Amino acid sequence: MNYYSIPLRVDQIMKGTQKFEEVDLRESIHENIRLILKTFSLSYRFDPIFGCVMNKYHASTPPQKKTERVWRETMRQSIQKNLKDMLQRYETRIKVTDVIIDMRQPRITENTHFAKVKVQVVGQLTLGRKEKFQFPDSEIADAAQEVFPLMIPVGKQ
Repeated sequence: MNYYSIPLRVDQIMKGTQKFEEVDLRESIHENIRLILKTFSLSYRFDPIFGCVMNKYHASTPPQKKTERVWRETMRQSIQKNLKDMLQRYETRIKVTDVIIDMRQPRITENTHFAKVKVQVVGQLTLGRKEKFQFPDSEIADAAQEVFPLMIPVGKQ
């Protein structure tokens, strides 16, 4: 079966200046996971539930009666549940056994307001030999660290 790299450069393909770039199964799944993570919920008009809620929390502050630590845990759990649901719905080539979201708060001494969200997905391929699947995977990603920036206020814990 053929899998194509995303994003597809349809305009260049139609002009004949570029061909479809083929990738293997694991790379295709990795690209799809990245697409889900980077897509804002409600932004895809043909399927409004497609996308990750991580972007919903971008630049948000905790409710008045919640501590920052509790708010971060609430965000972490929400992102984790959402991603697991999205993968079960939109990435049927793997059976997801675990999704791990690690929100790393920058030191207050750093001049940044970006928390780093590390995403890990563990599962099993549903096609072929039913091999183990892991995201990120050092054989697929050069850095093997799928970390996404999330701008949230940095304060005292």
